Amino acid sequence: MYKLIDYSHWNLNGKGNNILTQLTPHEIQVWQKALPFQDKRNDKGHAEFVTYFAVNLLKYVKAERGIVVPAAILHDIGWSQMSKEEIAQFYLPNWRDFEPQLRKRHQEEGVNLAGKILDGVNYPQEFIPKILEIISQHDTRQGFLNSEDGIARDADKIWVFSLPCCRLAIRKKRNFNKSIYDQLSEWLSQKGFFYLDISRETAKIEFQNTLNNLDEAQRDYLKNRQKFLNINLLIRT
Repeated sequence: MYKLIDYSHWNLNGKGNNILTQLTPHEIQVWQKALPFQDKRNDKGHAEFVTYFAVNLLKYVKAERGIVVPAAILHDIGWSQMSKEEIAQFYLPNWRDFEPQLRKRHQEEGVNLAGKILDGVNYPQEFIPKILEIISQHDTRQGFLNSEDGIARDADKIWVFSLPCCRLAIRKKRNFNKSIYDQLSEWLSQKGFFYLDISRETAKIEFQNTLNNLDEAQRDYLKNRQKFLNINLLIRT
């Protein structure tokens, strides 16, 4: 049974304090090498949350941990190789015009940087191509390659239902055609959005956890249909 995050004890600095005891020595090496390149889209804690969810999903599904966990750790480091001007395009009124190319670019940059990090820690060579394949299209691939790909990408999606992600979405206050609550609820029921049923259940638990931890004003903003907000910016971050 999945145990929800206790935010009264969760360190939100994104440095890995909450997950290091759950990682193997080799995974810790990957984490430490990747840390300077993490969370470059104003999404502090993203990499740590995704890694946490990936480790937890591995308890329920048979998959190669040696592929899943590094893919979760490294999936978004490509943003660190892009300029502030490029990333700022996500926050323009016409951000959709730029999104496909930006997502493709960060995937390509992520593959290049992840390969260097994995080689640098002497990661098992038989896993590296499969890790890089997941990173190469983690935002853009239609469907799922296998269990490893599904778990890593589900973990990325569960982040969107977390407390820090929803708080970030509220702060952005961007125009769209749905409230945050309605968009998240739609994703929870959307067929094919998650690879695993347990991922959907985990997201539901964490979404309720988020609602319980928001203050009244934040919950109102989250649910208010008149206060439109673009949280599509945050999916697969």
